Amino acid sequence: MAWKSLSLHFKQTYEGGYRYLDKCGEFMLAATDRMRFITSEATPTGAKMEIPEQGVHAGCDSLSLSVAQELPVDDGTYFLDLCKGLGELVMSHFDPKSVLRNGFLWKSYTPYTNPSDMLAASLKHGGAFHEELAKAVGMVPENKNLDYFFVSGSKDLHVVLQPVTFERLNLPRRNVDARATKDQKSRVDRFNEFAERVGDTLSHGLVLDVDLMENDPPKASSLDKHFEELRQKTNLIRKLFQTR
Repeated sequence: MAWKSLSLHFKQTYEGGYRYLDKCGEFMLAATDRMRFITSEATPTGAKMEIPEQGVHAGCDSLSLSVAQELPVDDGTYFLDLCKGLGELVMSHFDPKSVLRNGFLWKSYTPYTNPSDMLAASLKHGGAFHEELAKAVGMVPENKNLDYFFVSGSKDLHVVLQPVTFERLNLPRRNVDARATKDQKSRVDRFNEFAERVGDTLSHGLVLDVDLMENDPPKASSLDKHFEELRQKTNLIRKLFQTR
């Protein structure tokens, strides 16, 4: 079983980020200038931005910052740099009283063209209790989901394995208006770049979530160390499931 990266996610929850209501515009301008984000929406309830050619979406409000990247092509370094950069902008522009928690989630998948094969593969993990249960109820097991939760000090680790059918096989390409400006053409090109990379590669798959959360992180807490710990745990868990 070969695992591929499906998406990366980051969420930071903070307290007292109400300066967001006055500083959102400055935050978005800084993000677009420094990290090539395209602005999508700015309202009192939240701001949305994206880097379409990289499959990146980000949002923030007075309570939290979230970042996600679909189908990353590297080891997560680009995504981590974005999270650190946006986190620094949050501290600079919103100046929240404290950070309540930081969380990184790494989604992996193993693709299957046949849904029956995918469902059967899910039964190979997590022991054989489903066979005993099937005998008890007089039915045939079709598939199963695994859901584990671990704790260590201020950190929580959530691991989920489940079969998934992807409804979106590909992304629609966008056309450039005949009277489009240079910036508008560039924006469309960036959206189309990711659509071409996604293609129709996703149909069915076993999806593995490894979610590492740190509660009440100290002020000196390092996102580099946090993400590296997630990377190591993800690689370890991938290997454990590969042996089944």
